[in-house]
Amino acid sequence: MDSDAALAQLLAVQQGLILRRQARDLGLTDRAIAWRIAQGDWRRVFPGLYATFAGAPTEEQRLIAATLYGGPGTQITGVAALRWHGLRYLPDEPWVHVLKPGGCWKDSRGFVVVTRTKRPDSYPVLRPAFEVCSLARAGADAARAGYSRRDVRAFLAEMVQRRRVTLEQLDAELRNGAVRGSKLLRRVLDEVRDGVGSAPEAELRELTGRSRILPPIRWNPVLVAADGTPLPSPDGWIEEVGLALEMDSDEFHTSLDDLRRTRDRHNRLATCGILTLHFSPWEIRHEPRRVLATIEAAYRGRPAGFTGVLLATAL
Repeated sequence: MDSDAALAQLLAVQQGLILRRQARDLGLTDRAIAWRIAQGDWRRVFPGLYATFAGAPTEEQRLIAATLYGGPGTQITGVAALRWHGLRYLPDEPWVHVLKPGGCWKDSRGFVVVTRTKRPDSYPVLRPAFEVCSLARAGADAARAGYSRRDVRAFLAEMVQRRRVTLEQLDAELRNGAVRGSKLLRRVLDEVRDGVGSAPEAELRELTGRSRILPPIRWNPVLVAADGTPLPSPDGWIEEVGLALEMDSDEFHTSLDDLRRTRDRHNRLATCGILTLHFSPWEIRHEPRRVLATIEAAYRGRPAGFTGVLLATAL
């Protein structure tokens, strides 16, 4: 293969990005590289790394650039990796965090944040021009990166709820990973383990936990009617008064079928004497006092000693 063909092939694999040393290995002199830069055909991304295209890089080109900058063994982690894996509920993060195994030190530069590690991910996803950490490792690294509790709840709960990772995998990352920053990771995993299935549910749990009136709430319980008929599982359940709490996210109500299913759930619970309160994530986040006052008023207005429904685990 001649040098022009080899150059074209490399640029195709690396989506228009090239290191200076790669160009020199293919026969380009420093003068030839400088000429391309002067002509505007190439532009510098980082020292020794060039883009051969115009305009802003795509998300995948940013991952490739971060990998080329980091050098051999570099792995993409954190929010950038979670975004690549297809998670939706992520903080607005402009950086690309990478793991750099021991060896040559690399400083963070531009949009690349470098973390040295003695424990690279053993199960990365391999692509021709970059490596992405497994979802469990990327999620644990992101949880230690200093985001808010709300942000960490959002992506960890989504990972587990969508069955993309197991709690056992995240627990392993908690045990084996860095101690620094692990406190929040541990707290959120405890919430998910206790049955909170989504970030809005976690926020509702925290909100109700501040009440001096409400008793402990069961989350995502398995319920059956007195005659043993299975019932829908509400997000929250106050057993002693038969009060159910439901999160209504627009994401899950985008069709008539979704609305019918929600209505059917409500009606089935109502036939057993259950009062169901519905709240949206927006209400919990922006009107928490009103939401809590509504739940407390409903609780006070219900007679104690409700016996129409049983927990399946109690049978």
